[in-house]
Amino acid sequence: MAIFCSLYSSVASTLRDVMSYSIYFVFQFVILVIDSTDRERLPETRDELYKMLAHEDLQNAAVLIFANKQDVKDSMSASEISTMLALSAIKDRAWHIQGCCALTGEGLPAGLDWLKSQVTAN
Repeated sequence: MAIFCSLYSSVASTLRDVMSYSIYFVFQFVILVIDSTDRERLPETRDELYKMLAHEDLQNAAVLIFANKQDVKDSMSASEISTMLALSAIKDRAWHIQGCCALTGEGLPAGLDWLKSQVTAN
């Protein structure tokens, strides 16, 4: 199994950058990290997520969304982010949203365990 990782900070430029390569990949999963304190960018993130999921190379990819910064006061819950991203509309693939704190690592193992179970099941 090949794993392709890309680290970036801008969702809007990333989809264009990753999908513009002439190399073809079959992706088994997508990991999206959301800043749970940034309500303003969620509509843009939602739009980019759905564009990404429509791409032919991601047809069967499982989706793991980390709702980061759960330790910050007034951060959105994973449930609130799920609603704002309209995740319940995703019917054609497995998806999971996991609250986390990148500083402490809380929630990261649980999310990656879910992802591992999805990849090994397929």
